[in-house]
Amino acid sequence: MQRRERESGLSRKEVIVWLCILFGILFVSAVVILSPFFPSVGTPVAARRSLAGTETRNIVSAVKSYESDYGHFPEIVKPLPKGRKTICVGDPACKISDGPNSLLLDVLRAIPRGPNANHALNPKQVVYYEGPIAKDVRNPRSGFADGPAVPAADRGCLFDPWGHQYCILFTTDGSGKLDLSAVYSDLAGPANLVPSPVAAFSLGKDGISGGKGYEGKFRKPGSSEPPDDIVSWQ
Repeated sequence: MQRRERESGLSRKEVIVWLCILFGILFVSAVVILSPFFPSVGTPVAARRSLAGTETRNIVSAVKSYESDYGHFPEIVKPLPKGRKTICVGDPACKISDGPNSLLLDVLRAIPRGPNANHALNPKQVVYYEGPIAKDVRNPRSGFADGPAVPAADRGCLFDPWGHQYCILFTTDGSGKLDLSAVYSDLAGPANLVPSPVAAFSLGKDGISGGKGYEGKFRKPGSSEPPDDIVSWQ
């Protein structure tokens, strides 16, 4: 008996293989064509900056919610150094840091610790802020350093994607605006006041106020580049 000749056309397996190849080509082409419109896709630096920006705005919203409930901002530093009208907590690289950001965030998280011992500053025990817990307690990033294994100095602090504490500032003079010239020298003068009584920022990858070559300044002189630090007010 002669072997039956193969019928013309493709087998089911061959059709599936060709479809997979076709869809693969279409997918790669779509990524190449659309990537200019979605610059954060596949770029870890952009994704981290986006995450840090969202976190700074969430922090500001939480502080304002506290102020709305209590009629004032958390009195975590008393008394302030003479002449100061701004409280700042966060990374020591922030020039006027009054201590770790846990001083403020413990209040917002209703944790009875530090200035908020016995819930002194948040007697209603309202949780104004919640966030993820950092996975690595020895090198915390993108979350809170919580748990018994965390060094006491870092406990309760919120860290950005590069492992630096978020810096948080708020005014105590009731003006509704922040003078950040003590942090960024190029933000001096009435025209450069931040139009908010609360601000938060991340020091970015380099971990310094400003950027390399323009430390202590918000913007790089003579450049249109965006600021290196990620801030809540922009």
